[in-house]
Amino acid sequence: MDILAYYWQKLAYQIVHKTTLWLLIVFFVTAVVAWGLSLVLYQQNVRYREANFARKTAAFYAAAALTLWLFTVIFK
Repeated sequence: MDILAYYWQKLAYQIVHKTTLWLLIVFFVTAVVAWGLSLVLYQQNVRYREANFARKTAAFYAAAALTLWLFTVIFK
């Protein structure tokens, strides 16, 4: 059990200290660009699969940025 606690503390320390403002900005900008790409692809009637993938990608990057930010705020 102590080994699990050790690795959790080590992982939390790495996440908190490696997450910078620039990483969060890159994640949010990537989410916005992917969302914009999905809007462009939806305007073309034959690109629904690619548009859905772009939306899922945008949602993933936004969720990852929000999760990293919350983790950093809580465990700092």
